[in-house]
Amino acid sequence: MRPIALLILFLAPALLAAPCDLNVRALPADAPTAIEWDRYIGAQSYLVTESPDNFVTTRSYDIPATTFTIPHRVSEATTFSYRVEAKFEPDQVIDGACRGALELTMQPDPQFRRMTRKVIVPIVGSVIGATGAKFRTSLRITSNAGQQRGRIVFHPAGQGSNSDPSIRYVFDHIKQTLAWDDIVEAIGTTGLGSLDIIPDDDSEPLAPTVLARHYTDASSGTFGSFEPAVLPFDFLTPPSFTVDAPDPRFRLNLGFRTLTSAIVQVLAFDSTGHVKSLKTFPFPGDYFTLVPASQLVGELAPGETFTLSFSGSVIPFYTLTENGTNDPAVVIPRATSSRFVQ
Repeated sequence: MRPIALLILFLAPALLAAPCDLNVRALPADAPTAIEWDRYIGAQSYLVTESPDNFVTTRSYDIPATTFTIPHRVSEATTFSYRVEAKFEPDQVIDGACRGALELTMQPDPQFRRMTRKVIVPIVGSVIGATGAKFRTSLRITSNAGQQRGRIVFHPAGQGSNSDPSIRYVFDHIKQTLAWDDIVEAIGTTGLGSLDIIPDDDSEPLAPTVLARHYTDASSGTFGSFEPAVLPFDFLTPPSFTVDAPDPRFRLNLGFRTLTSAIVQVLAFDSTGHVKSLKTFPFPGDYFTLVPASQLVGELAPGETFTLSFSGSVIPFYTLTENGTNDPAVVIPRATSSRFVQ
């Protein structure tokens, strides 16, 4: 064999095993929503490893193509690190022959930011009750970071827009508190609705700590209960839940604060567990409603139940009000754990 041929044979394994750079890059470069890389001949797929903390914690994806759509939206500018490695048959192993890496900063998604950069009190009100007593909602907010400021917006029942009535809050330092005995009246209106606490865009993104209390202001005193503020993110895909027919001493109302357009499905069962009725109700986005359960379900006999399920993002809740005292209680089904990166 000629010397040149021997030299080529000698060098061939080294050439084949030489490392290469997949040239991983962001798409688009200024506001990335995906990454892409060069195709490596012979690779059957690619292992994409993603990390928000310089690979202290990671998530991996097996990708057959040379592009990867980032499966997240963020409410604040967030840095992610990516590592892409070529995989080969027959065992889909990584031999280290070709890989690439990239660090990028995702920019806030405007719609996602609107849904996550706030907290919501699903129901508040300032109305006259069934027996003449006044139903009110008190509100106390406490700063949990420096330089917090923003708006408290009341979305009346049957509507919802950025121009709804609101008041501002401003905190100069941590542990300051603002309180209102009747927050709806303080905003300058009456009726039932929901409350959004929204930090200003150029302010500390964290919302203040919120404590809301519903109470009936009667001549004999006040009766009421506390209601937590919730994170919209927890209700992007709300779980189904079942409600029993209420005790005759109580009135049952169903409420929905939509985040997007949503469809509510109501499946009613008789006391033997057989399906009694199935109804669906569409609602627009940023909408609040509270209605007697009988309007959606029909009259329920003792032992009957109904199940609510949802398409779209919505905060569901129901209220139980004692007929004699008008003492209200608000129940918000438990949601998934909250995070600000989806």
